[in-house]
Amino acid sequence: MKLITAVALLMLLFACSKYGRNEKRLPGSWTVDVVRIEDGEGFLFFDSLATGSFSIDAAKINGQASYTYSYFGQYDVSDAVAFNQSSCALSANGEQLLIARETDTLQAKIIVLTNKHLTFEYYDYLQYRLKRFSCTRSL
Repeated sequence: MKLITAVALLMLLFACSKYGRNEKRLPGSWTVDVVRIEDGEGFLFFDSLATGSFSIDAAKINGQASYTYSYFGQYDVSDAVAFNQSSCALSANGEQLLIARETDTLQAKIIVLTNKHLTFEYYDYLQYRLKRFSCTRSL
């Protein structure tokens, strides 16, 4: 019984520390480097020439990113994402960035968050695509 209690306390300690680390690292300006799109059928597409940036502070995200990828060489798909002073917050475990929009709340999973790199992804239910943004901190 003591072992179960000790394990539960350790898990709680590590969960709290992850939230704290992410809360400190997330604010700032992030330049989009690569966008990865996974469509509803599981095909992957990349744009390493994506443009745009995001600015994140304690409660807001602002910015946009534009990207284009080739759909099997048949045609190019251009898309963009924009957050205009949207409210945002970290989930309780610090693993998701919750971005409030007019119609819904995006649950963006934080894949990587260091002092210099941020990678997050969310599923776009309107387009049936998983969208992943890899960013570097702007100076």
